[in-house]
Order: sequence, then structure tokens, then C-alpha cells
Amino acid sequence: MVEAWQRIEAWVQEHAPASYAALLPEAGAGEVEAVQDAVRVQVPEALTTLWRTIGGNTLRGVFLGNYDVIPLDRVADFYRNRMVDCEGEEISAAEEGHPLWKPEWIPVFSNHRTSQAFVLYLDATSGLLYKWSRYGENNYGTDTEELDSLCSYLEEAADSLEYPAVATRDKPGLIDGVLVWQSGIEPGQADQWEPVTD
Repeated sequence: MVEAWQRIEAWVQEHAPASYAALLPEAGAGEVEAVQDAVRVQVPEALTTLWRTIGGNTLRGVFLGNYDVIPLDRVADFYRNRMVDCEGEEISAAEEGHPLWKPEWIPVFSNHRTSQAFVLYLDATSGLLYKWSRYGENNYGTDTEELDSLCSYLEEAADSLEYPAVATRDKPGLIDGVLVWQSGIEPGQADQWEPVTD
């Protein structure tokens, strides 16, 4: 996983300087411990490694689907807020297999730097990433589960950047030095987006 991130970081530094300039330093031990204290399950080692390696960033587009690592202070806040939401959850919703949130779900990636309306979370039990939306679509238990490990998600992003011709899930491109994946092109940006080629 660390090697995959180093490949992504090197590519971004060379080809997407605006995205590279927005990267934050790796998280310190105290920051990681604060998140561990905030969640109700043991944070998997793979995730603590990710945080200590990457930390977080402030521009969209570094990872597949235009997701970025959520800064750690926001991880703790997001998790606490979701658990508060669950306190008033209807039993019938849980019985239907659509819980609002579970203690073992740890938010990791977001495709919006402030709202976290769309999140990839790590299920601490399975070690897999899933999509979550505050609007209810693409959540755990549906047919659109992400089903990636942290390592495979980063490796696919690195492969897609270095070998865009073989990218299957999303295609990388640039807008004014910012890495923007094809799925994240906003209205009015299509003519500015330049696909990355080999």
C-alpha cells in the first residue's frame, strides 16, 4: 500500500502540480491515536498505515472517483455524528439491512472536501471499502458495494495513472494542473479536461 501511494504521489508531483501542492503531510501518532479513541472498534493496521503515510489532502481528484483521504479531525467528527444519528434509528430500517451507520464502519475517503456527503468507509470487520451516501444510495448491502481493500484501491489508482489506456473503473485527466478523474468532471468543465495518455 505504501508503495502504491508513492507511485501516485510521484505521478501527481510530475503531472499535476496543483494537486501535489495541496497534499498535506502524513499524520502524526497523536492524530491517529485521537481517531482511534473516537471510534468504537480497533482501527485496522492497514488504515493507520495509510493515515501515517498520507494524512489527507485538500483538493479533489487524487484517488479513483475523485476521492481524497478525509483529514483525521474530520474522520472523528464524521464518525461521532453518524453514531449519534444511529441512536434514533428506526428498528425496522436495521431489520431491512440498511443501517444508517455501524460502529465498525470507519470513514476514509470523501469526494467532497467539506460536506462528506459521499464517503468510502472501511468495514473494520471485513477490511473492505464500501460506498456510503447521506442520501441513501450505494450504501452497504446493495449491489454496488465497492469491495476493495485499501491496498487494491490504491494500486488500481496508481496503475490507472501510470497506464491510463488500461484504466477500467475511471480515466484520469487534468484541468489546470489538477488531477480530475473523468467521473468527476463538473458541468462546464468538459472542454477544459485533458485526458491523460500513455
